[in-house]
Amino acid sequence: MADALDVARAFFVAVNAGDPDAVAEFYHPRCHVEHTFPGHDVIEGRDQARAAWHVEFTTTTGALPDGQRYHVTRVAGLETGWGWARVSWTRRTRAGAADGHDDPATGYSDFWIEDGLILRHRTVVRREATRSPASRAASGDALRVERPRVGVGAVVVSEAGQVLLVKRQNEPLAGQWSLPGGMLELGETLEAGVAREILEETGLHVEVGPLVEVFDRILLDDQGGVRHHLVLVDYVCRVRGGVLLAATDVDAAIWADPAALAPYRLTEKAQAVIRNALRLLQ
Repeated sequence: MADALDVARAFFVAVNAGDPDAVAEFYHPRCHVEHTFPGHDVIEGRDQARAAWHVEFTTTTGALPDGQRYHVTRVAGLETGWGWARVSWTRRTRAGAADGHDDPATGYSDFWIEDGLILRHRTVVRREATRSPASRAASGDALRVERPRVGVGAVVVSEAGQVLLVKRQNEPLAGQWSLPGGMLELGETLEAGVAREILEETGLHVEVGPLVEVFDRILLDDQGGVRHHLVLVDYVCRVRGGVLLAATDVDAAIWADPAALAPYRLTEKAQAVIRNALRLLQ
């Protein structure tokens, strides 16, 4: 399954390419699209969405650099669930010929995504091209955290090929299974932070191997403010000692078969990181 935030990013890449068939493939056959196209409050179904995008692409052109329509400024999850994605953007389109009227706007799009397909797509448009910090605060977009935090995580692989999972005590992902890891401390290298977090959470000493992936995770509250902004750096690791236990910040720690992860309801991103880590070890 595809990660919801990655699907949302890729959707706007397809929109900027101006291909209605490629854009339509992101939608579920029974999708529900709200307030996205002029003159249509709601559009139902992939075929209708494809037709609407075809009209959009044939009647307007992108007026941003390189002919793009959208510049994505933020991709975030919503506290209502990890299947929801919110993409904030600026948009500039031009009707008709090159000297036609420009239509600048800012806004955001909310997506409900399951199994890599968009079930619901809702667009909110603000017609001003830019907004002051005061207006962002008034609309609920003010940042609730001072700055991004760096997190480190690991796909720890046993000699038998199992992967280490922990059940989280705290947000984000409280009560859910995930990969072990935590926040980097001041003056600490990434590799040292990974080893420390694994030891603190699970009692295991690990050898930190290759970098798997670097990505960000932004979680918004119901007012649109940033509740969490994490930059996550994941490594693949091997166990070098210790005894497995549930220690700091986790309720449980287990070894799991990477071919049978469905009962743990990991996020799509965690599953993708595991797959990428295992490929590095082949």
